[in-house]
Amino acid sequence: MVRQTKDMPYSYEGQTTVIPAVTGDFCPECGECMFSPKESDRIGAAMLEFNKQVKGARGA
Repeated sequence: MVRQTKDMPYSYEGQTTVIPAVTGDFCPECGECMFSPKESDRIGAAMLEFNKQVKGARGA
């Protein structure tokens, strides 16, 4: 595992965004990621907000 901060792409229903400056431990071999609870909460909130935007743009 390698400690890094990098932008993380996220896709939902065919739409893509980037969650900026995600810090965590990333495996260069398999792509597994581990995040602190605080960073996990931030990532999850960003994903939910993007999901709402996508749904809103589609009139759902």
